[in-house]
Amino acid sequence: MNLQNVEKQWEFMHNNQNALKKLSRITRQSWEKSKTYNLDYMNALPEPIFSRDFERIKLISKRFFVYASSIINPLIDQTSDKEIGLMLFDKEGCLLRLYGREPFLSWANNNNIKIATKWSESVIGTNIFSIGINSENGTILKGAENFSRFLINGDYYFAPIKLDDGDVYGGIALAVPTGRQSDNLLALAVSIARAIVLQFFWFTSLGIYCDITEGTGMLCIDQSNGCNRILMISNETMKILGIPIQHYYYDQLENIIDSLPQNKSFWDILNKNIKVLDKTIQITVSGKPVIVSISTSSFKEKKFHMNGIIVSMNSISRINKLVSKYSGNAARYNFDDVIAQSGIMLEVMKRCKTAALIDSNILILGESGVGKDVIAQAIHNESKRSKKPFVAINCASFSKELIASELFGYESGAFTGAKKEGAMGKFELANNGTFFLDEIGDMPLDIQAVLLRVLEEKCFSKVGGNTIIHSDVRIITATNKNLTDRVKQGLFREDLFYRLGVIRIQIPPLRSRENDILLLTEHFITQICARLGKPKVQLSKDALAYIMEYSWPGNVRELQNLLEGIISTCDAKLINEKEIQHYMGEYSDDILVSVPDKGSIEASVLDEFDERIEYQRALKICRKNKTKAAAYLGISRSTFYRRLHELGMK
Repeated sequence: MNLQNVEKQWEFMHNNQNALKKLSRITRQSWEKSKTYNLDYMNALPEPIFSRDFERIKLISKRFFVYASSIINPLIDQTSDKEIGLMLFDKEGCLLRLYGREPFLSWANNNNIKIATKWSESVIGTNIFSIGINSENGTILKGAENFSRFLINGDYYFAPIKLDDGDVYGGIALAVPTGRQSDNLLALAVSIARAIVLQFFWFTSLGIYCDITEGTGMLCIDQSNGCNRILMISNETMKILGIPIQHYYYDQLENIIDSLPQNKSFWDILNKNIKVLDKTIQITVSGKPVIVSISTSSFKEKKFHMNGIIVSMNSISRINKLVSKYSGNAARYNFDDVIAQSGIMLEVMKRCKTAALIDSNILILGESGVGKDVIAQAIHNESKRSKKPFVAINCASFSKELIASELFGYESGAFTGAKKEGAMGKFELANNGTFFLDEIGDMPLDIQAVLLRVLEEKCFSKVGGNTIIHSDVRIITATNKNLTDRVKQGLFREDLFYRLGVIRIQIPPLRSRENDILLLTEHFITQICARLGKPKVQLSKDALAYIMEYSWPGNVRELQNLLEGIISTCDAKLINEKEIQHYMGEYSDDILVSVPDKGSIEASVLDEFDERIEYQRALKICRKNKTKAAAYLGISRSTFYRRLHELGMK
C-alpha cells in the first residue's frame, strides 16, 4: 500500500467511528481513549526530553542499554536490508536509541522519529510503544493504525523486554517504511527481545554469583581498544571501594579509580596485565584509601575480539574474618560465659560492661590465670565493634626482633627470611575491630615507642616499607606485672602506660572469690565430662573442703587444669581428697602427716619454738600450702595470713 492510500485510510479512521471496528480490540480502545485527549493529531510529535533529564534516564537504563546493544549491534552489522531499523525504548516510553544503516536513519529523521523523546499516549495518541509495552507476545501497528500523522509512513513490530519475575525494562520496535511490512518481522522482534532477556538472566546470575560472598567482588575489564572499559563490576566491588552502587557498564575504570600516584601499583598491574595472587594493595578512591587483596587473570574472546583482565577483589574485613576464623583469634566468649556470683566479681563485670560501650583503650590487670583474655573477648563482643575482627597477640611470646613485624607486618625483602610477597601485621588485620595485646608489660622499650606513635597518629608503616597505612582499632591490653613499678624502674614508658590505661580494670584472684570456687568447680566438671564423653563425676566432702581451703596461686586456670587432669586420668565417679593431693604432688608418706588437735599444736608451740620457727616448719611440712599450714597449726586462714604479714614472712 502506497503512502497516499495510507493517508486516505488514516483520515477515514479519524472521521468515521465505524472504521475503528476493523482494528484489534486493544488498538481500538487506545484510539477511543486518544480521542478524549483532544490532540492535534495532524501536528502532534513526541514530547522532547531535556538534556539533563535524558542523561539521568540513560544512566538509570544503562544496564538495559548495554545488554540490548550487545545483541542488536551485530544484527545491524550483518543485515543487508538498509531500510530496516530498530528503536529501543525504556519502560516509560523514552526513545533511547535508533539502530540502523544510513537509509533508515535518514527516513527516521525525515519522519520526526528522534531519540530523547517520550512516546506517551496522552501526547501522540495510539503508537507502537503505548499499546506494545503491556503486550505478552508482541504487537504490530501498521501505518494508518497510528493516531498521529508523523507515524503513518511506517510499520512497526514491537516486543517488550520483560523478565520472568515481572520486571519490565522497556521494549524494542522494528521499523520499516510503509509497504515493506512482513509478519516475519514480529517473530524477529520477539526473538531479539528474548535474546536480550537471556542477557539479563546471564549477567544477573553472574552478578549474584559474584556477590554471593560479602567482601568479595569481581571486576572484568576489556582492554582491546587500548582503554580500560568495564564489562562487569559486581555490587560487592562497589561496596569494597566505598562508592555508590551504580551500573558503570561501558564506562572507563578511570571514572571510578583515579590515575593518581598513590594508585600506581594498581594501574601497573592492570595496564601491564600482570598476574598476581592474593596481593595486598592500597587503592585511593574518591580521596579515601582502601586496602584490598587482589588476584588477576587475563582473558581473550575471539568472537567479539575482546581481551582484557579479570580482577578478583577481597576487602580487608573479609580477610580479617578468614584470619580470625582459621587462626583461632575470634572472640568466643561473652559476659554470659563468665561464671561469677561473688560481690567483688559481679562489680567487676558491671564495670566491664560499661567500659565495653566506650571506645577508650582498656588495661586489664590481674594475676596469671584469672581470665584476662576471657574478659577482653567479652568486652569486644559487647562493644560496637563486635562484628569486626578481634586479633590477639602475646607480647611475651615474640623476640624483640620479631614483635615489630608481627604488629605492623613487613614488605617483600624487609629482612632475611621474609616472605616474597610480604605479610600483613596484626594492626592491619584488626582494622575497625579490637586488638588485644596480652602481657603488655613484657613489650621491649623501643617497640613501646613505636606503639605509642601508632596510638597517637592512628597510622603506621610496615617494616621495610614507607606506605602509610591508616588504622582504626580499639586497644585492650593485659598484664600480670605491676606497671607502676616497671615505670619507676624505667622498663615501661609512662606516657604509654597512661595512653593504654584510660580505663583500668583489676580482675580479683580466685582466693578473693570464695563464693565462686564451688560454682566454677561445678561448671568445669560439667563442661569437661561432656567434652570427654564421660559420666559426670562428683567430689567428696573432703575434696570440696580441700578446694575451698586451697589458695589457688594459679587462679581459675589452675582450677580448670586440675579438674581436667583428674577427670581425664581417673575412672572413679567420686573424686576424693587423696586424688587431688596426688595430682598436686602432695601424696607421699614422708610428707603427709595427720593434723593434730589444736591443743597439742598450741602446747608444742609454746614449749619448744617461737612463733616464726613454727610457721616456717608448718609451711615446709605442707609444701608452702598456706591453707594446709593454717589447718596444721589449728588457726584460721585469715589469722595465718595476717600473722605472716606481721612477721614479715609473706
